[in-house]
Amino acid sequence: SFLDQKTAEIDEAIAKKQRLIELLKEQKAILINQAVTKGLNPEAPMRDSGVEWIGEVPEHWEMSRIGFVGCVGNGSTPNRSVLGYWEEGNIPWLNSSKVNDGVITSAEQFVTKRAVRECHLPTIQPGSIVVGITGEGKTRGMAALCNIKATINQHLAYIQVRDSRIIPRYLVLYLQGMYDWMRYDSSANGSTKGAITCGDIKKYKLPVPPLHEQDKIVHHIEASERSIRDLVSKTKEAISQLNELKLALVSQAVTGKIKL
Repeated sequence: SFLDQKTAEIDEAIAKKQRLIELLKEQKAILINQAVTKGLNPEAPMRDSGVEWIGEVPEHWEMSRIGFVGCVGNGSTPNRSVLGYWEEGNIPWLNSSKVNDGVITSAEQFVTKRAVRECHLPTIQPGSIVVGITGEGKTRGMAALCNIKATINQHLAYIQVRDSRIIPRYLVLYLQGMYDWMRYDSSANGSTKGAITCGDIKKYKLPVPPLHEQDKIVHHIEASERSIRDLVSKTKEAISQLNELKLALVSQAVTGKIKL
């Protein structure tokens, strides 16, 4: 009875902290979405963006499409049985799991120059954006900034920004703000269920704030993300301590070290 009561109290505390982590993640998503579509000035005059999920944007912002500001394409997976494509390769080759990095600075798999040439693999320049485009897992719709020269598989698309009016980091954050909408849109119906095409990405509408505002938005979100990340880390540490406390409590109770 003693253990039932005490472990239930600890489990309740753990559940509350796990809920806090979920709320912090939701707060981060709302923060990004608000900043990249509404800006940081709540007094700015607004106008309709023409995009349902975006709603109104600041009046002085332009509207464009991703296909107008950058090149979009995807990659492939060289045949694993052809050693000449993989053996002693030194060109980073990224799969869809890399979007979890947020900012890609390294790779775990490498292909050869022959693979790039014969398998029509794109060369992704540092500063490009990669987006998960297939599957029912969480990576579909996730975006990351690629800070290394690399190539990609068929489950990723890349966006190489060609317009000097766009800061790549702002575009990554905008795509992260689009995540729920991209998931919904790509699961809507037909043969594209569970997939985002390069054609879809090119058509995505994009609010274009002035460069100085993009820079402020990026710094604002990054500072807020750091605070949220610290809170999540501390909460996870507290959950770990509560689990350790529960185990210690059980051990001490059943070995007679606690007077009941």
